[in-house]
Amino acid sequence: MKYFMTHYRTLLTALLLLSLSACAPVKWDAVLGEPAQLSWPPTPNPKKVAYLGGLHQFTPVGRSLSTIIFGQNPAGMIVKPVAIAVGNDGRMAIADAGKRGVHFYIPSQQKYVLLSKAGEDDLLSPVSVMFDSNLNLLISDSMLAKVFVFGEDGSYIKEILPPQSHAFARPTGITYQESDENRLYVVDSKINQVSIFNNQGQYLRSFGKRGIGHGDLNIPTHIASGADGKIYINDAMNFRAQVFTPKGDFIAMFGHHGDGSGDFAMPKGIAVDRQGTIYVAEMLFDTVQLFSPQGDYLLSVGSKGKGPAEFWMPSGLFIDRDNKLYVCDTYNQRIQIFQLYGATGGGKP
Repeated sequence: MKYFMTHYRTLLTALLLLSLSACAPVKWDAVLGEPAQLSWPPTPNPKKVAYLGGLHQFTPVGRSLSTIIFGQNPAGMIVKPVAIAVGNDGRMAIADAGKRGVHFYIPSQQKYVLLSKAGEDDLLSPVSVMFDSNLNLLISDSMLAKVFVFGEDGSYIKEILPPQSHAFARPTGITYQESDENRLYVVDSKINQVSIFNNQGQYLRSFGKRGIGHGDLNIPTHIASGADGKIYINDAMNFRAQVFTPKGDFIAMFGHHGDGSGDFAMPKGIAVDRQGTIYVAEMLFDTVQLFSPQGDYLLSVGSKGKGPAEFWMPSGLFIDRDNKLYVCDTYNQRIQIFQLYGATGGGKP
């Protein structure tokens, strides 16, 4: 009887610890793997891009009693990343088509959550993410034809929709321009248009129509805002990138269909660094191509494969305020991260 009572108390203690462990908030970390000393262009040229590592998952810190018994939580594994954004405090959002959700991570709090609902809506096809100046998270869902807003703590706030006369059909790429006015830009791939909203989510205007002329669009997919205030759009099926003023007036374009360096076959993500260098993910070439502010081809980063700085159908791109380039290496199920350097090399600009 004494033996039984001793083990009974031990079991109760274990169950109590398990209950407390399950109730305690789990702390998370994002650890980069696959270290390698790689940079572009090759020496002795000044370094423009250097490889930092790959992110495959968000992992619980340490081993709690619940993880010992039930195993690691698979929620933080990245399955099919298509878009990424990084906030000014280092927080990260990754749209994961494979999970129909968005990985939301705040490193300062070691907080992670997989966002899979927006109010009453289940996310179906989250394809783009962006943080605004207040660290609210914006998510576009192409199948639901909505843009959702989440607070800085990851709680759902509202949806953003244009008036019915300019209703979304298939919203895809989004970007947020931090300026005196603060504007949200939403690409609609189906109606070949870009809608502009103010900081409160109120519709202002749209620009673009289907065509091949200056300012026309043909299935645009991705969009970025430069430090100069210009808007950069991947005009995918016209096999080019176009540059616009903040109001949507055409400025310039570059690129054409082909299979050589600087050509486009299936362009995806687009991003711009502080020097005005333009980065375009080329899905069929499994590379990221760099262009000058004038649209001249500079160099390519990466090649087809599964190793460090190799890609398998890359898509979304993002450049943070620390001049790091994030690449959604979609079918390798990871985010690859690179440090960008100034034109003279040797350090951050």
